[in-house]
Amino acid sequence: MNPPTPTLPAATAVVVAAKKRRQAVEQPVPRARFTLTPKPYNGPSAQDVLLARQTHLSAGQYHFYSKPLMLVEASMQYCFDDKGKTYVDCYSNVCHVGHCHPHFVASTSATMHNIISNTRYLHPTIVRYAEKLKSKVPAELSVCYFVNSGSEANDLAMRLARIHTQRKGIVCLEYAYHGTTGSCTGISTSLSTGTTTGTEDYKYHARDVYVAPVPDPYRGKYAEDPEAGRKYAEDVESILQENPEGIAAFIHESVQGVGGQVVYPRDYLSRVYDAVRRDGGVCIADEVQTGFGRTGTHFWAFEAQGVVPDILTLGKPIGNGFPLGAVLTTREIARSFDGVQYFNTNGGNPVACSAGLAVLEIIERDGLQQNALEVSQYLIEKLKELQEQHPIIGDVRGVGLFVGIELVRDRLTKEPAKEETARAMEKCRDNGVLIGKGGAFNNVLRMKPPLCFQKEDADFLVATLDLVLTEVVAYFEAKKQQTEVVEVRIRNGNETYVNCESPQTSQAGSQRDNRDHHRITAPSISPLQRKLTFSTGKRARSTERTPSAGDEGRRSTSRTGRLSNLAEQVLDNVPAALAKYALPSE
Repeated sequence: MNPPTPTLPAATAVVVAAKKRRQAVEQPVPRARFTLTPKPYNGPSAQDVLLARQTHLSAGQYHFYSKPLMLVEASMQYCFDDKGKTYVDCYSNVCHVGHCHPHFVASTSATMHNIISNTRYLHPTIVRYAEKLKSKVPAELSVCYFVNSGSEANDLAMRLARIHTQRKGIVCLEYAYHGTTGSCTGISTSLSTGTTTGTEDYKYHARDVYVAPVPDPYRGKYAEDPEAGRKYAEDVESILQENPEGIAAFIHESVQGVGGQVVYPRDYLSRVYDAVRRDGGVCIADEVQTGFGRTGTHFWAFEAQGVVPDILTLGKPIGNGFPLGAVLTTREIARSFDGVQYFNTNGGNPVACSAGLAVLEIIERDGLQQNALEVSQYLIEKLKELQEQHPIIGDVRGVGLFVGIELVRDRLTKEPAKEETARAMEKCRDNGVLIGKGGAFNNVLRMKPPLCFQKEDADFLVATLDLVLTEVVAYFEAKKQQTEVVEVRIRNGNETYVNCESPQTSQAGSQRDNRDHHRITAPSISPLQRKLTFSTGKRARSTERTPSAGDEGRRSTSRTGRLSNLAEQVLDNVPAALAKYALPSE
């Protein structure tokens, strides 16, 4: 059974093109591609679940969003909350081939119906999966260890490196993330005290850890230097020289994730690998977030740098949401570990291995690596076009379906737009798009959707970002200038509501008394339930207005009986300004 082909009912809108002359043209509107109606949800409410979570779980187990989102169903790249609202998943990086892919569900269910056993018993699925996984990596990486997660994989990788080299030191990068076990916390510098995502216990785990500057082409110390790769590699060499007892390993994400989707200079890893190996250390590539065809051009992101690691760690997408991780290494390094009694009770059990095997089969059968290549090229091109329209976008970067947008308040100074990024993430959620954030200053919007993500989904994502960034910039400008904000909310096929307010007054709790509410009937607008905000440099003065015979739609006021100059401008331009954002109603 093939996955459903989701499509929403086609929507069109009249868009006024303003180039050499204004001409009304009809064109398709970006839309999500889903028709499946979620099953009615009859379970506990999101509020009840949140209260239970706060009662039974640690407060350290944080959740996304200021108002936590409860997802109760999903299919492919789409998720549904308890109210039946649809979201395009542009972030999970776990359900790699799609949520609840039919082949994945069938494979894991079949094995689960037969046996779930301890990994110290023989089972054909375990060795079948190991053989299939090895066929996807360089021949040198000929030994597999199966674990339950990427954190466990990186923890084991460091054990392998240390016992093989008989050394303790580990070199990692700034703003790295490698997991949350004790030893992995120590090399996850994005968790270090003082960072935007810091954890209080980092200092207890960062032993024998040496941190090199991240080779960030946008914000790093050698940002636009054509010799950046060499210079950043020399920083690692300096660490090696300062430690005459020797370093056990250099560990890196092939593209930095939590650090902000940072793509390294092309010659960086090859130079570092050479230096580390000359010094007697080994090189560990963490592909937990970037592996399994996500980059499109290669199955593994490290391949784009022309290197082969000594140890490779895998997690997250490897099991499409099922607990699974893996370490692959050379026979030589594995022999150093033969004298260690190592086992993992559940890591790589038959059900987990059937999940991993299904992921590899689906990637091949559905052509998902090629899809990632084609859709990512389209998406990044569209995002760069968006960058031309929004000065808040300082940088668009990424490889394949692993993309970041860095938001700044000033492109020249690169001042991080941290608060704006947080609001943008929240507003994307409100508009049916799930993305994340990260970076050294938490000012990078992060996108890493399932590999079944389509161009239509990319259109929906870009249109939503366009809408959201317009609102975010206007909101913070109005907040700074204490100016009027006009909020346009399309509620159905023929009514547009306009609210005029000052963020200061609404925050002070007198929102109702400081708003003007207006309505316009505009039949040409497609069904929407979205927002767009405009602001002016000074408080717009309200003026009386009587609708004229030339009006395109009937205008009425619900409260004050008047429209501000700014509201007039917005209403006059609703069809042109908003039609291109005609997204499906909730």
